[in-house]
Amino acid sequence: MTELVFCYHCRRQHPADEVTLVHGRGVRRWRCRKSIALSRNSTIQRDAFGKAVSQLNQSNAVVWAARPLLRPVLELFVTAPRSIDGMA
Repeated sequence: MTELVFCYHCRRQHPADEVTLVHGRGVRRWRCRKSIALSRNSTIQRDAFGKAVSQLNQSNAVVWAARPLLRPVLELFVTAPRSIDGMA
């Protein structure tokens, strides 16, 4: 069975041959080689990627907000008591 190691950067388990021991701030941690390579991209590329992900997240949030509530949830709102006395 392949030994898995936790990458502190991407928070995932990777096979031992895909990670490297990184020394920083007096601490030794395992980090996957893919995340190390991606961090070497230019600031412009990283900012463009971040903006694209943010835009995708915002569009997904709009879609989720527009979805109607399920029928059982709507029924709970209709049958819920309207006064504070009934909420105890």
